[in-house]
Amino acid sequence: QWYQRRVRGTKDGVDKLKARCEELALQPRGTRGESGGQTGHTYDISNKHRLGYSEVQLVQTMSDGVNKLYEEDLQFQKKYFEFPEIKSSHSLVAKHVTKEVYEKLSRHTTATAGFTLYKAIACAVEFDNQHCGISAGDWDSY
Repeated sequence: QWYQRRVRGTKDGVDKLKARCEELALQPRGTRGESGGQTGHTYDISNKHRLGYSEVQLVQTMSDGVNKLYEEDLQFQKKYFEFPEIKSSHSLVAKHVTKEVYEKLSRHTTATAGFTLYKAIACAVEFDNQHCGISAGDWDSY
């Protein structure tokens, strides 16, 4: 296993990771070995196939798949962790969620449902008519 990927955000994140790995002939598995479970939201990525392929094929599949997952992680981070354009410019979000505040809090996820600051301010980011523009997605958001 060459790569660990942290599953972010939603309860269905693991299912999405499994489906994406399936497309790449990879599989996510727990960080405690073959069937030892995972630690938090982090999964090891390994080849799905182990027999019937040459070492070169297996290494190439793993390398290509890991590079693709890494590229997708970078796109995810750029989308959700860089300071977003807030379309509701007269909202409380525009007033109080400054670039400094966003950088400080954007990587935090709640324990209950993996809620993030980006998800909380999504209405103010997507729409230009929000007055408040922020919502609490779970108990830990308060």
